[in-house]
Formats: sequence, structure tokens, C-alpha cells
Amino acid sequence: MFFIEYLHHVINMLRARLLKKYTKLVTMLTDSKETEILSEIRDSEKKSEEIIERAKVEYKRILDDAKRNSLKLLAAKKQEISKLQQKKLMDFRAKAGLVKAEKVKEGKKAANQAKAKAEKNAGKAVEFAMKKFEEMT
Repeated sequence: MFFIEYLHHVINMLRARLLKKYTKLVTMLTDSKETEILSEIRDSEKKSEEIIERAKVEYKRILDDAKRNSLKLLAAKKQEISKLQQKKLMDFRAKAGLVKAEKVKEGKKAANQAKAKAEKNAGKAVEFAMKKFEEMT
């Protein structure tokens, strides 16, 4: 936007210069002076067109640079987000592994307790079964 405003400013300045020269032209009576003034006007117009073209090229270059920089920044941020997601996923997997190990440990402990209780009661169960068997016979 700044460059467009700048271009308008330059154009207005050039118009003002041309108006001044035109005013000079009207006040001059001789042909040679008129020719000289017209030549100056043409030169001024050429210069103003060159200035406008350079400003347009500079404006386009700045826009291209801004676009390129924004694309680089966007790519960097996407990569940063991807790395962060991967880290979170690895942390979650590690936490899940710890929880799993704890549950397995608790399950083994409960199984060992049940086994110990069963072994402890195995003798009583055999005696009970023998007693029932003897009562039946």
C-alpha cells in the first residue's frame, strides 16, 4: 500500500511540474522557446514513466520477498508443530508403557496371592474330599 501511495505522490508531483512547464509554454512567445519547453515536457514525462516503472518493479519485489518469507515461516512452524506432536506421542506411549507395567505387576501379585492361598487350602480340600468320600462309602 505504501508504494501505491508513493506512486500517486510521485505522479502528482510530476503533474505539478508539467503544469508549471505548460504555464511557461503559454507565456513564451517564440517558437524556439516553445520547442525547448515541449522537449523538456517530453523528457519529464519519460522520467516520470521510468520512476513509475522502477516503483512497480520494487513493489513487486517486496511482495515476492514477503510471500517467500511467509512461506518459509509457515513451513518452519509446521515442522515445529510436527515435532511437538511427535514428542507428545512418545511421552504418551512411555506413560502408557509405565501404566501397563504397573498393571501387569499388580496382576502377578494378585495371581501369586491366589496361588499361595490355593496351595495353603489344597491340603484342607484334599482332607475334605477324603472325608466326604469316606462318608459315602
